[in-house]
Amino acid sequence: MLNLISHRGPDGEGDFYYENVGIGHRRLSIIDLEGGKQPLSNSDGSLWITYNGELYNYRELRKSLQGFGYSFTTASDTEVVLQSYAHWGKDCVRHFRGMFAFGILDLNKKELFLARDHFGIKPLVYAHNSEVFAFASEIQALKPISNVNWGIDLTALDQYLAYQFIPAPNTIYKEVRKLPPAHYMRVSFSGEIEEINSYWQLDFKPDYSRSEKDWMEDLEYTIKESVNAHLVADVPFGAFLSGGVDSSLVVGYMSQLMASPVKTFCIGFEEEGYSELEYARKVSNHWGTDHHEAIIRPDALSILPDMVRHYGEPFGDSSAIPTYYVSQLARKHVTMALSGDAGDELFAGYDSYSNRWSRHLSPVPEHLPAYKKRLYPLMSSIFPNKYPLRTSSLSDWQRYIQYYGPGERSNLWKPEFSDHLNQTDAIHQKIWNQSHSYSHFQKAQNLDFQTYLPYDILTKVDIASMMHSLEVRTPLLDIRVVELGSQIPEKFNINKSSGEWVGKQLLKKILAKDMGDEFAFRKKMGFGVPISKWFEETTKSRNEVKERILSSGNGLDTFFEYSALEKIANGNNSGQQWLLVFLQEWLGQNK
Repeated sequence: MLNLISHRGPDGEGDFYYENVGIGHRRLSIIDLEGGKQPLSNSDGSLWITYNGELYNYRELRKSLQGFGYSFTTASDTEVVLQSYAHWGKDCVRHFRGMFAFGILDLNKKELFLARDHFGIKPLVYAHNSEVFAFASEIQALKPISNVNWGIDLTALDQYLAYQFIPAPNTIYKEVRKLPPAHYMRVSFSGEIEEINSYWQLDFKPDYSRSEKDWMEDLEYTIKESVNAHLVADVPFGAFLSGGVDSSLVVGYMSQLMASPVKTFCIGFEEEGYSELEYARKVSNHWGTDHHEAIIRPDALSILPDMVRHYGEPFGDSSAIPTYYVSQLARKHVTMALSGDAGDELFAGYDSYSNRWSRHLSPVPEHLPAYKKRLYPLMSSIFPNKYPLRTSSLSDWQRYIQYYGPGERSNLWKPEFSDHLNQTDAIHQKIWNQSHSYSHFQKAQNLDFQTYLPYDILTKVDIASMMHSLEVRTPLLDIRVVELGSQIPEKFNINKSSGEWVGKQLLKKILAKDMGDEFAFRKKMGFGVPISKWFEETTKSRNEVKERILSSGNGLDTFFEYSALEKIANGNNSGQQWLLVFLQEWLGQNK
């Protein structure tokens, strides 16, 4: 198991056994390079920990715990996690600020305590049945355990087709599960799961008492303080710099806080309209960073087998490709990098928030001034076509986010499998039902925070970076930043600019102080990949795509109708094609 995740920790390994239980660890040294070896025990050997992550408030917690009489033999945050558990028990996670996944063996209680950070930055998967309980950072590390049912969960496979990822607690395997973000679990040494519980829940509660100026000041202070907290390391570090708002803001604060130039890393494409290299260079020139670039050429299929092995299950976000390459580039120079992830979810950066969802599907358009909102129902009764009044539903939202809609998936699956596919939307339905008190806009944010962010964005970055033994930190996803950002009224995030509704207004205004309005308020590009260009009819890749999707015995033909596969292979929907190509490779590796 340890050998299969050696890339996550190339600096050392260790294990500990007690009766019928054992824990292991592979180490990537970031803090306390000499003293942070794991598994680590407390002074009397009653507690043992294997831990992945970083606590950004570990120094403050260490002082508090010393005040309670606890002593420390290392300078590592690992020991702070362990002693926090010794003092607070399962409530220790409520005191943590950072990213983490860990397991603690409590020999006195004869139980294993597992926990995952608030947002799911660090992964934790586990296999469980009557014979065994095992956990790891990646699914592939569980593969040596023979007495696990490795059968495919068809509901999870249908979720993959719909969303391009598989949300927790599901994985592609029947007996392997993900621990959701902000959850802990207790497992007895007999292998029984005694408790799985949430310890924190994000609550979107707009605070209308503050002005735009107040919000900008509070955000500037909080984000800068978070960036500073995320710089704690005993190894060289840098930052991903895409040229977008979020990473540019993070790099700006790093430059203000650090004495030496920030090492920045950017990936571009030859295809026009997909590369933001020129904007990354502008940020680099403004702050005087030590900048590094690389161009990705259309050879995505060459790294596909390696990517499939590491993700461990079908994962269809094609931006994993540039994330792979920018991580590879960064690791040549640093061991840790900061990123701008989560800015879009927290500050409404996606077009789906600002235009498609809020503007077109809100019962009363939420961007209107208060007096127009009050008049809207009246106008709707007089001019129903011009002022439509409607109640949006979860299915409205899913139409925008699904890669294969319900009808397309129904046509794709062979009839004998269709009975298994009625739970695909259960996780989204549950979150939607819990969001009934939220505004229309906040419902969409909440769905993304609980599904798309942890199971797509953060999964993508963790796996792609750790493939290259690179740690990535996300200062915009700090608990203090998120709890502040979740209180911002929508009108401060989304405004009309250049004739269109545009999100992330507050962050753009902060960035514009240094980079100017033209830079900050340009049209969002995103971290897209020119898959559609790479898969065009005349390219070599297109032939391989068809070969993978249509060849006999490729695994896809076990589950799906050939006529539906043929239509997709010969069509122009590169997103749908990529999902099937990734799935075909995964099926080939996991026959």
